[in-house]
Amino acid sequence: MKRLVLEDKDSILNQIRSYLENDPEAKFIHRLQVILLFASREEESCDSLGSMFGNSPRSISNWIKKVNQTGNIESLRSKPGSGRPSRLTQEQKNEIRTVLQQLPEEHEIQGKSWNGKNLSSFISQRYGITLQIRACQRILSANI
Repeated sequence: MKRLVLEDKDSILNQIRSYLENDPEAKFIHRLQVILLFASREEESCDSLGSMFGNSPRSISNWIKKVNQTGNIESLRSKPGSGRPSRLTQEQKNEIRTVLQQLPEEHEIQGKSWNGKNLSSFISQRYGITLQIRACQRILSANI
C-alpha cells in the first residue's frame, strides 16, 4: 500500500503542538502517550521519543522518573501556577462585572463605552487601586 502524504504538514504539526501546549488535559494525555510508547517499545529512548514528539529528552526523562517515584500517573498532570495575587478582591471583580454592563457616564467616567483607560480611572476612584491600562483591557476582554 502506498504511504499517504500529510498535506501542509508543518501547519498541522504547529496546530497540534499549540493545542498540546495550551490545554492542560491534552498535555496530560500527551505525557501518558509518550510513557505508554516508552513502556511498550524497548527500542525507544528518551532521545528518540523527544525527537518524535518535539519534547526534550530531559522532559521525557523527568516524566518517567516522576511516575517511577510516585507510582501514579496522576503525577504527570500540570500543577496550576500560583502567579501574582490579584489586587482586586472577588467582590470587587463581581462589582466591576456589573458596572461594565452600564455606561461609564453613570459612574461619572467620561466616555460612551468602556475601554482600558476609563476602567483604570474607575478602579482608581472607586477602590484606590492603580491598574495599568493593559491590565484593564484584559479585564474587559475577559468580561465580554
